[in-house]
Amino acid sequence: MSGLDATAVARCLSQIADHGDDLADAYFERLEEVEYPAADEAPGIRVRREEGFAIRLVRDGRTWLAARDQIAAGPFGEAMRQVARALPSAPYPEPVLDPAPFPPLEDISRLARFPTAVTRAIRRRLAAFPMQLRVRRHRRWIRVIGTQLAPEPQAESFYSCDVDLPWGRFGALTPDLSEAMGERLATSLTTLFRAQEAPRVESTEYCVVLGPAAAAVLLHEVVAHALETDTLMMGGRVESALGLELGGPLLNVLDDPTNAPEPLRRSSDDEGMIAVRRWLLREGVVEQPLADLFSAHHSRALMPGAARRGNRHRSPAPRSTHLELLPGESSLDDLLAGADGGLYFSEVSSGRLDPLSGRFTIFLPFGRRISGGSLGDLVGPCRVSGTVSGLLGGIDGVGRDLESAGAGWCAKNGLKLAVWASVPALRIRAAEVES
Repeated sequence: MSGLDATAVARCLSQIADHGDDLADAYFERLEEVEYPAADEAPGIRVRREEGFAIRLVRDGRTWLAARDQIAAGPFGEAMRQVARALPSAPYPEPVLDPAPFPPLEDISRLARFPTAVTRAIRRRLAAFPMQLRVRRHRRWIRVIGTQLAPEPQAESFYSCDVDLPWGRFGALTPDLSEAMGERLATSLTTLFRAQEAPRVESTEYCVVLGPAAAAVLLHEVVAHALETDTLMMGGRVESALGLELGGPLLNVLDDPTNAPEPLRRSSDDEGMIAVRRWLLREGVVEQPLADLFSAHHSRALMPGAARRGNRHRSPAPRSTHLELLPGESSLDDLLAGADGGLYFSEVSSGRLDPLSGRFTIFLPFGRRISGGSLGDLVGPCRVSGTVSGLLGGIDGVGRDLESAGAGWCAKNGLKLAVWASVPALRIRAAEVES
Protein backbone atom coordinates (compact mmCIF):
# COMPACT_ATOMS: atom_id res chain seq x y z
CA MET A 1 0.00 0.00 0.00
CA SER A 2 3.04 2.30 -0.09
CA GLY A 3 2.13 3.63 -3.53
CA LEU A 4 -1.07 5.36 -2.38
CA ASP A 5 -1.02 9.17 -2.28
CA ALA A 6 -2.73 9.53 1.10
CA THR A 7 -2.71 13.34 1.02
CA ALA A 8 -4.46 13.49 -2.35
CA VAL A 9 -7.01 10.86 -1.27
CA ALA A 10 -7.79 12.87 1.86
CA ARG A 11 -8.29 16.04 -0.22
CA CYS A 12 -10.74 14.19 -2.45
CA LEU A 13 -12.68 12.90 0.54
CA SER A 14 -12.92 16.41 1.96
CA GLN A 15 -14.81 17.38 -1.19
CA ILE A 16 -17.68 15.02 -0.40
CA ALA A 17 -17.57 15.42 3.41
CA ASP A 18 -18.71 19.02 3.26
CA HIS A 19 -21.22 18.93 6.14
CA GLY A 20 -20.07 19.47 9.70
CA ASP A 21 -20.93 15.96 10.98
CA ASP A 22 -20.01 13.99 7.84
CA LEU A 23 -17.75 10.96 8.04
CA ALA A 24 -15.87 9.93 4.92
CA ASP A 25 -13.11 7.40 4.35
CA ALA A 26 -11.41 5.28 1.69
CA TYR A 27 -10.69 1.63 2.47
CA PHE A 28 -8.05 -0.15 0.36
CA GLU A 29 -7.81 -3.93 0.57
CA ARG A 30 -5.76 -6.80 -0.80
CA LEU A 31 -6.59 -10.45 -0.14
CA GLU A 32 -4.65 -13.65 -0.76
CA GLU A 33 -5.82 -17.20 -0.12
CA VAL A 34 -3.57 -20.19 -0.74
CA GLU A 35 -5.21 -23.62 -0.53
CA TYR A 36 -3.70 -27.08 -0.35
CA PRO A 37 -6.42 -29.44 -1.67
CA ALA A 38 -7.65 -32.59 0.05
CA ALA A 39 -5.88 -35.86 -0.74
CA ASP A 40 -8.52 -37.15 -3.20
CA GLU A 41 -8.81 -33.88 -5.15
CA ALA A 42 -6.82 -32.69 -8.14
CA PRO A 43 -3.25 -31.90 -7.05
CA GLY A 44 -1.73 -28.45 -7.11
CA ILE A 45 -1.67 -25.40 -4.91
CA ARG A 46 -4.58 -23.04 -5.55
CA VAL A 47 -3.99 -19.30 -5.21
CA ARG A 48 -6.70 -16.64 -5.18
CA ARG A 49 -5.76 -12.97 -5.13
CA GLU A 50 -7.91 -9.87 -5.33
CA GLU A 51 -7.73 -6.19 -4.56
CA GLY A 52 -10.00 -3.19 -4.50
CA PHE A 53 -11.28 -0.28 -2.47
CA ALA A 54 -14.44 1.29 -1.07
CA ILE A 55 -15.39 4.91 -0.49
CA ARG A 56 -17.90 5.62 2.25
CA LEU A 57 -19.86 8.69 3.28
CA VAL A 58 -21.95 8.78 6.47
CA ARG A 59 -24.38 11.70 6.83
CA ASP A 60 -27.37 12.17 9.13
CA GLY A 61 -27.52 8.49 10.03
CA ARG A 62 -27.39 7.28 6.42
CA THR A 63 -24.49 5.57 4.65
CA TRP A 64 -23.45 5.64 0.99
CA LEU A 65 -20.83 3.13 -0.16
CA ALA A 66 -19.17 2.61 -3.54
CA ALA A 67 -16.69 -0.24 -4.08
CA ARG A 68 -14.48 -1.30 -6.97
CA ASP A 69 -12.46 -4.46 -7.59
CA GLN A 70 -9.22 -2.78 -8.59
CA ILE A 71 -6.98 -0.06 -7.21
CA ALA A 72 -6.55 2.63 -9.86
CA ALA A 73 -7.17 6.36 -10.25
CA GLY A 74 -9.97 6.07 -12.85
CA PRO A 75 -12.25 3.76 -10.81
CA PHE A 76 -11.49 5.90 -7.74
CA GLY A 77 -12.87 8.98 -9.48
CA GLU A 78 -15.98 7.06 -10.56
CA ALA A 79 -16.61 5.86 -7.01
CA MET A 80 -16.16 9.40 -5.67
CA ARG A 81 -18.82 10.70 -8.05
CA GLN A 82 -21.13 7.82 -7.11
CA VAL A 83 -20.91 8.58 -3.39
CA ALA A 84 -20.94 12.40 -3.59
CA ARG A 85 -24.29 14.00 -2.70
CA ALA A 86 -23.45 16.94 -4.98
CA LEU A 87 -20.83 17.36 -7.69
CA PRO A 88 -17.90 19.53 -6.55
CA SER A 89 -17.49 22.83 -8.41
CA ALA A 90 -13.73 22.36 -8.78
CA PRO A 91 -12.76 18.72 -8.37
CA TYR A 92 -9.24 17.82 -7.32
CA PRO A 93 -7.09 15.82 -9.77
CA GLU A 94 -7.34 12.06 -9.39
CA PRO A 95 -4.86 10.83 -6.78
CA VAL A 96 -1.91 8.61 -7.59
CA LEU A 97 -2.85 5.01 -6.72
CA ASP A 98 0.08 2.78 -7.61
CA PRO A 99 0.47 0.03 -4.99
CA ALA A 100 3.42 -2.32 -5.24
CA PRO A 101 2.83 -5.77 -6.79
CA PHE A 102 1.62 -8.59 -4.58
CA PRO A 103 4.51 -10.06 -2.59
CA PRO A 104 5.86 -13.39 -3.82
CA LEU A 105 4.40 -16.55 -2.35
CA GLU A 106 6.09 -17.57 0.87
CA ASP A 107 7.28 -21.11 1.49
CA ILE A 108 4.15 -23.26 1.23
CA SER A 109 5.73 -26.60 2.09
CA ARG A 110 4.11 -26.51 5.54
CA LEU A 111 0.70 -26.55 3.84
CA ALA A 112 1.63 -29.83 2.21
CA ARG A 113 3.16 -31.37 5.35
CA PHE A 114 0.36 -30.50 7.76
CA PRO A 115 -2.35 -32.97 6.53
CA THR A 116 0.19 -35.81 6.63
CA ALA A 117 1.21 -34.86 10.18
CA VAL A 118 -2.44 -34.85 11.30
CA THR A 119 -3.09 -38.27 9.71
CA ARG A 120 -0.05 -39.77 11.45
CA ALA A 121 -1.14 -38.29 14.78
CA ILE A 122 -4.59 -39.88 14.35
CA ARG A 123 -2.98 -43.28 13.71
CA ARG A 124 -0.88 -42.92 16.86
CA ARG A 125 -4.21 -42.67 18.67
CA LEU A 126 -5.15 -46.07 17.16
CA ALA A 127 -7.85 -44.67 14.92
CA ALA A 128 -8.51 -44.43 11.19
CA PHE A 129 -11.45 -42.98 9.29
CA PRO A 130 -12.10 -41.30 5.94
CA MET A 131 -11.77 -37.53 5.84
CA GLN A 132 -11.03 -34.64 3.51
CA LEU A 133 -8.69 -32.11 5.13
CA ARG A 134 -8.17 -28.77 3.38
CA VAL A 135 -5.65 -26.27 4.66
CA ARG A 136 -5.71 -22.62 3.63
CA ARG A 137 -3.46 -19.68 4.40
CA HIS A 138 -5.22 -16.33 4.51
CA ARG A 139 -3.43 -12.99 4.17
CA ARG A 140 -4.91 -9.51 4.07
CA TRP A 141 -3.39 -6.06 3.66
CA ILE A 142 -5.47 -2.94 4.27
CA ARG A 143 -5.10 0.81 4.47
CA VAL A 144 -7.74 3.27 5.62
CA ILE A 145 -7.51 6.96 4.71
CA GLY A 146 -9.90 9.57 6.08
CA THR A 147 -10.17 13.32 5.80
CA GLN A 148 -7.93 13.72 8.86
CA LEU A 149 -6.63 10.21 9.63
CA ALA A 150 -4.20 8.05 7.68
CA PRO A 151 -2.85 5.36 10.03
CA GLU A 152 -0.17 2.88 9.11
CA PRO A 153 -1.18 0.02 6.77
CA GLN A 154 -2.32 -3.14 8.56
CA ALA A 155 -1.68 -6.78 7.70
CA GLU A 156 -2.81 -10.13 9.03
CA SER A 157 -1.99 -13.76 8.29
CA PHE A 158 -3.49 -17.02 9.58
CA TYR A 159 -4.51 -20.54 8.59
CA SER A 160 -7.83 -22.37 8.45
CA CYS A 161 -8.39 -26.13 8.50
CA ASP A 162 -11.66 -27.56 7.15
CA VAL A 163 -12.37 -31.27 7.57
CA ASP A 164 -15.21 -33.08 5.79
CA LEU A 165 -16.18 -36.29 7.59
CA PRO A 166 -18.88 -38.87 6.78
CA TRP A 167 -20.83 -37.64 9.84
CA GLY A 168 -20.32 -33.91 9.47
CA ARG A 169 -17.74 -31.12 9.28
CA PHE A 170 -15.09 -29.79 11.63
CA GLY A 171 -13.01 -26.64 11.37
CA ALA A 172 -10.30 -24.73 13.19
CA LEU A 173 -8.39 -21.46 12.89
CA THR A 174 -4.78 -21.06 13.90
CA PRO A 175 -2.07 -18.38 13.56
CA ASP A 176 0.45 -21.11 12.66
CA LEU A 177 0.66 -24.76 11.61
CA SER A 178 2.73 -25.91 14.55
CA GLU A 179 3.22 -29.49 15.68
CA ALA A 180 1.09 -28.73 18.75
CA MET A 181 -1.75 -27.57 16.49
CA GLY A 182 -1.56 -30.81 14.51
CA GLU A 183 -1.76 -32.87 17.71
CA ARG A 184 -4.71 -30.80 18.97
CA LEU A 185 -6.60 -31.23 15.69
CA ALA A 186 -5.90 -34.98 15.66
CA THR A 187 -7.22 -35.31 19.23
CA SER A 188 -10.42 -33.46 18.35
CA LEU A 189 -11.04 -35.50 15.19
CA THR A 190 -10.35 -38.82 16.92
CA THR A 191 -12.66 -37.97 19.81
CA LEU A 192 -15.34 -36.84 17.38
CA PHE A 193 -15.04 -40.18 15.56
CA ARG A 194 -15.37 -42.21 18.74
CA ALA A 195 -18.26 -40.11 19.99
CA GLN A 196 -20.47 -41.25 17.12
CA GLU A 197 -21.38 -44.36 19.12
CA ALA A 198 -21.50 -42.59 22.48
CA PRO A 199 -24.83 -42.35 24.33
CA ARG A 200 -26.77 -39.09 24.45
CA VAL A 201 -27.17 -37.24 27.72
CA GLU A 202 -30.49 -36.84 29.46
CA SER A 203 -31.92 -33.35 28.89
CA THR A 204 -31.67 -31.55 32.22
CA GLU A 205 -29.45 -29.12 34.14
CA TYR A 206 -25.82 -30.05 34.72
CA CYS A 207 -22.77 -28.45 36.21
CA VAL A 208 -20.65 -27.80 33.12
CA VAL A 209 -16.91 -27.27 32.67
CA LEU A 210 -15.75 -25.76 29.39
CA GLY A 211 -12.20 -26.19 28.14
CA PRO A 212 -10.43 -23.08 26.78
CA ALA A 213 -11.46 -23.65 23.14
CA ALA A 214 -15.12 -24.10 24.10
CA ALA A 215 -14.99 -21.17 26.54
CA ALA A 216 -13.64 -18.94 23.73
CA VAL A 217 -16.69 -19.63 21.54
CA LEU A 218 -19.09 -19.19 24.45
CA LEU A 219 -17.64 -15.81 25.42
CA HIS A 220 -17.75 -14.67 21.80
CA GLU A 221 -21.45 -15.52 21.59
CA VAL A 222 -22.72 -14.36 24.99
CA VAL A 223 -20.36 -11.46 25.77
CA ALA A 224 -18.95 -10.04 22.54
CA HIS A 225 -22.12 -10.31 20.44
CA ALA A 226 -24.30 -9.14 23.33
CA LEU A 227 -22.14 -6.02 23.79
CA GLU A 228 -21.77 -4.98 20.15
CA THR A 229 -23.50 -1.64 19.68
CA ASP A 230 -25.53 -2.79 16.65
CA THR A 231 -26.98 -5.52 18.90
CA LEU A 232 -27.62 -3.11 21.77
CA MET A 233 -29.37 -0.65 19.41
CA MET A 234 -32.05 -3.25 18.77
CA GLY A 235 -33.10 -3.01 22.43
CA GLY A 236 -33.02 0.77 22.85
CA ARG A 237 -30.32 3.22 23.99
CA VAL A 238 -26.83 1.75 23.86
CA GLU A 239 -25.64 3.79 26.86
CA SER A 240 -28.21 2.06 29.08
CA ALA A 241 -25.99 -1.05 29.05
CA LEU A 242 -23.14 0.77 30.79
CA GLY A 243 -22.85 -0.33 34.40
CA LEU A 244 -25.20 -3.29 33.89
CA GLU A 245 -24.25 -6.32 35.99
CA LEU A 246 -24.16 -9.35 33.68
CA GLY A 247 -22.08 -11.77 35.74
CA GLY A 248 -20.16 -12.37 38.92
CA PRO A 249 -16.85 -10.92 40.11
CA LEU A 250 -14.82 -13.66 38.39
CA LEU A 251 -15.68 -12.29 34.94
CA ASN A 252 -13.10 -9.84 33.62
CA VAL A 253 -13.38 -9.86 29.82
CA LEU A 254 -11.48 -7.65 27.37
CA ASP A 255 -11.16 -7.21 23.64
CA ASP A 256 -7.58 -6.31 22.76
CA PRO A 257 -6.50 -6.43 19.09
CA THR A 258 -3.08 -5.08 20.11
CA ASN A 259 -2.39 -8.25 22.13
CA ALA A 260 -3.41 -10.80 19.52
CA PRO A 261 -0.82 -13.31 18.25
CA GLU A 262 1.86 -11.54 16.20
CA PRO A 263 0.51 -12.36 12.68
CA LEU A 264 -2.90 -10.96 13.71
CA ARG A 265 -1.94 -7.97 15.83
CA ARG A 266 -3.60 -4.67 14.94
CA SER A 267 -2.75 -1.07 15.82
CA SER A 268 -5.88 0.35 14.15
CA ASP A 269 -9.29 -0.98 13.17
CA ASP A 270 -10.96 -1.14 9.75
CA GLU A 271 -12.04 2.51 10.03
CA GLY A 272 -8.53 3.73 10.79
CA MET A 273 -9.25 4.36 14.47
CA ILE A 274 -6.66 3.41 17.10
CA ALA A 275 -7.22 -0.12 18.42
CA VAL A 276 -7.43 -0.13 22.20
CA ARG A 277 -7.48 -2.51 25.15
CA ARG A 278 -11.22 -2.39 25.84
CA TRP A 279 -12.80 -3.72 29.04
CA LEU A 280 -16.11 -5.31 28.11
CA LEU A 281 -16.83 -6.70 31.60
CA ARG A 282 -14.95 -5.76 34.73
CA GLU A 283 -15.92 -8.04 37.63
CA GLY A 284 -19.08 -8.90 35.71
CA VAL A 285 -20.17 -5.27 35.10
CA VAL A 286 -20.43 -3.77 31.60
CA GLU A 287 -17.75 -1.10 31.19
CA GLN A 288 -17.40 -0.38 27.45
CA PRO A 289 -19.33 -1.97 24.56
CA LEU A 290 -17.77 -2.68 21.19
CA ALA A 291 -18.40 0.43 19.10
CA ASP A 292 -17.59 1.77 15.64
CA LEU A 293 -17.55 5.38 14.47
CA PHE A 294 -21.21 5.33 13.47
CA SER A 295 -22.45 4.37 16.94
CA ALA A 296 -19.88 6.46 18.86
CA HIS A 297 -20.13 9.62 16.77
CA HIS A 298 -22.88 11.27 18.82
CA SER A 299 -22.07 9.68 22.19
CA ARG A 300 -19.55 10.81 24.77
CA ALA A 301 -19.85 7.49 26.59
CA LEU A 302 -18.86 5.21 23.69
CA MET A 303 -15.35 4.74 22.33
CA PRO A 304 -14.75 3.77 18.67
CA GLY A 305 -11.94 1.50 17.52
CA ALA A 306 -13.74 -1.86 17.23
CA ALA A 307 -14.93 -1.66 13.61
CA ARG A 308 -14.34 -4.58 11.29
CA ARG A 309 -15.19 -5.17 7.64
CA GLY A 310 -15.96 -8.57 6.18
CA ASN A 311 -14.96 -7.17 2.81
CA ARG A 312 -14.86 -3.85 0.96
CA HIS A 313 -18.39 -4.31 -0.38
CA ARG A 314 -19.93 -4.02 3.09
CA SER A 315 -19.95 -1.22 5.63
CA PRO A 316 -17.91 -1.76 8.81
CA ALA A 317 -19.63 -3.01 11.95
CA PRO A 318 -18.60 -3.30 15.62
CA ARG A 319 -17.07 -6.72 16.23
CA SER A 320 -14.55 -8.30 18.57
CA THR A 321 -11.08 -9.25 17.35
CA HIS A 322 -9.19 -10.85 20.24
CA LEU A 323 -11.13 -11.66 23.41
CA GLU A 324 -9.37 -12.20 26.72
CA LEU A 325 -10.75 -13.63 29.96
CA LEU A 326 -8.40 -12.87 32.83
CA PRO A 327 -7.30 -16.11 34.55
CA GLY A 328 -8.58 -17.18 37.94
CA GLU A 329 -6.92 -19.27 40.63
CA SER A 330 -8.31 -22.75 39.86
CA SER A 331 -6.52 -25.60 38.12
CA LEU A 332 -8.49 -27.83 35.78
CA ASP A 333 -8.52 -30.49 38.51
CA ASP A 334 -10.09 -27.95 40.87
CA LEU A 335 -12.80 -27.13 38.34
CA LEU A 336 -13.56 -30.81 37.75
CA ALA A 337 -13.59 -31.59 41.47
CA GLY A 338 -16.38 -29.07 41.97
CA ALA A 339 -18.45 -30.48 39.10
CA ASP A 340 -18.97 -34.11 40.12
CA GLY A 341 -21.80 -35.64 38.09
CA GLY A 342 -21.54 -32.87 35.52
CA LEU A 343 -20.21 -32.63 31.97
CA TYR A 344 -16.95 -31.45 30.39
CA PHE A 345 -16.83 -29.99 26.88
CA SER A 346 -13.61 -29.24 25.02
CA GLU A 347 -15.12 -28.17 21.68
CA VAL A 348 -18.04 -26.11 20.39
CA SER A 349 -19.14 -26.59 16.79
CA SER A 350 -21.28 -23.44 16.49
CA GLY A 351 -23.38 -20.97 18.42
CA ARG A 352 -25.98 -18.27 18.03
CA LEU A 353 -27.49 -15.44 20.05
CA ASP A 354 -31.01 -14.04 19.69
CA PRO A 355 -30.44 -10.29 20.26
CA LEU A 356 -34.10 -9.60 21.04
CA SER A 357 -34.72 -12.27 23.67
CA GLY A 358 -31.16 -12.47 25.00
CA ARG A 359 -31.20 -16.28 24.68
CA PHE A 360 -28.25 -18.17 23.23
CA THR A 361 -27.54 -21.71 22.06
CA ILE A 362 -24.18 -23.39 21.58
CA PHE A 363 -23.83 -26.75 19.84
CA LEU A 364 -21.32 -29.27 21.17
CA PRO A 365 -20.10 -32.21 19.03
CA PHE A 366 -19.18 -34.36 22.06
CA GLY A 367 -18.42 -34.23 25.76
CA ARG A 368 -17.34 -36.29 28.76
CA ARG A 369 -19.00 -37.11 32.02
CA ILE A 370 -17.28 -35.92 35.18
CA SER A 371 -17.04 -38.54 37.90
CA GLY A 372 -14.98 -38.37 41.08
CA GLY A 373 -13.17 -35.27 39.87
CA SER A 374 -11.95 -36.97 36.68
CA LEU A 375 -13.08 -37.20 33.06
CA GLY A 376 -15.19 -40.27 32.36
CA ASP A 377 -17.24 -41.71 29.49
CA LEU A 378 -17.87 -39.93 26.23
CA VAL A 379 -21.31 -38.48 25.46
CA GLY A 380 -22.74 -37.67 22.07
CA PRO A 381 -23.73 -34.36 20.50
CA CYS A 382 -25.82 -31.96 22.56
CA ARG A 383 -26.49 -28.27 23.05
CA VAL A 384 -26.42 -25.79 25.91
CA SER A 385 -28.92 -22.95 25.94
CA GLY A 386 -30.11 -20.22 28.26
CA THR A 387 -30.07 -16.48 28.79
CA VAL A 388 -26.94 -14.34 28.72
CA SER A 389 -27.40 -13.10 32.28
CA GLY A 390 -28.36 -16.54 33.57
CA LEU A 391 -25.28 -18.21 32.16
CA LEU A 392 -22.78 -15.50 33.04
CA GLY A 393 -24.23 -15.27 36.54
CA GLY A 394 -23.72 -19.02 36.94
CA ILE A 395 -19.96 -19.00 36.30
CA ASP A 396 -18.41 -19.95 39.64
CA GLY A 397 -14.91 -21.02 38.60
CA VAL A 398 -12.25 -19.70 36.20
CA GLY A 399 -9.07 -21.59 35.40
CA ARG A 400 -5.57 -20.23 35.77
CA ASP A 401 -4.03 -21.63 32.56
CA LEU A 402 -4.56 -19.51 29.44
CA GLU A 403 -4.71 -20.92 25.93
CA SER A 404 -4.66 -18.88 22.75
CA ALA A 405 -6.65 -20.10 19.77
CA GLY A 406 -9.11 -19.16 17.09
CA ALA A 407 -12.65 -18.81 18.38
CA GLY A 408 -13.83 -19.54 14.83
CA TRP A 409 -15.51 -17.80 11.93
CA CYS A 410 -18.11 -15.22 12.93
CA ALA A 411 -20.91 -14.83 10.38
CA LYS A 412 -23.20 -12.32 12.11
CA ASN A 413 -25.31 -10.40 9.56
CA GLY A 414 -23.42 -12.08 6.73
CA LEU A 415 -19.99 -10.64 7.64
CA LYS A 416 -17.53 -13.54 7.71
CA LEU A 417 -14.72 -12.66 10.12
CA ALA A 418 -12.03 -14.66 11.90
CA VAL A 419 -12.21 -14.08 15.65
CA TRP A 420 -9.59 -15.00 18.24
CA ALA A 421 -9.34 -15.45 21.98
CA SER A 422 -6.96 -16.13 24.86
CA VAL A 423 -8.93 -17.70 27.70
CA PRO A 424 -8.73 -20.36 30.44
CA ALA A 425 -11.27 -23.08 31.24
CA LEU A 426 -14.37 -22.11 33.22
CA ARG A 427 -17.13 -23.77 35.22
CA ILE A 428 -20.89 -23.05 35.15
CA ARG A 429 -22.71 -24.33 38.22
CA ALA A 430 -25.99 -25.02 36.38
CA ALA A 431 -26.59 -25.04 32.62
CA GLU A 432 -29.50 -26.35 30.57
CA VAL A 433 -28.20 -29.24 28.40
CA GLU A 434 -30.35 -30.90 25.74
CA SER A 435 -29.52 -33.89 23.56
